[in-house]
Amino acid sequence: MNRKALDQLVSAGALVIAVVLLLAGGGAIYGGGFGRDNVTDRLAPEKVQFPPFDAMSPEEQAEVGDFAGQLVTTGPQAEAFARYIQGHLAFINDGKTYSETSAAARAEGLDPAVAAELQGKADSLFKGETLRAILLNAYGWWTVATIALYLGYMMVAAGIVLLILALLGLRHAKKISASVTV
Repeated sequence: MNRKALDQLVSAGALVIAVVLLLAGGGAIYGGGFGRDNVTDRLAPEKVQFPPFDAMSPEEQAEVGDFAGQLVTTGPQAEAFARYIQGHLAFINDGKTYSETSAAARAEGLDPAVAAELQGKADSLFKGETLRAILLNAYGWWTVATIALYLGYMMVAAGIVLLILALLGLRHAKKISASVTV
């Protein structure tokens, strides 16, 4: 095979790969931006807000104090607020979960007053654990969108570099004589 044809073939292949990288990267950037915007659009109307710093316990200040007073509108804030809720849930029934508390409330032979108290705790735990799950879901999708966004940036950068190299290769192929063989 002559050198000119080989250079043209390799450069044309690189050109195709560059275009694919640019298109896929653009799609990933769009998807990542869409995902992050979507999480923010879903969280903002809920008006979930961290308490002010001085209203937090020392443990809460250490755990989520960086977000004090802020509305929850991003994935990292949602994850932090889920940790904040978890700290409060631990005090409802000595660290027991909704499932454990609900099962205890339904135990046979239990005093009705105790069963009612446990059921009230189970209801509170259910609401708290559900909100935590929703917030952690928002955090998960924010993370996936962020990964897509950064991968998109990398694909676009790689596509630009490869495009430049492919164009330089095609330019080089024009200068080589067809009689040179590999």
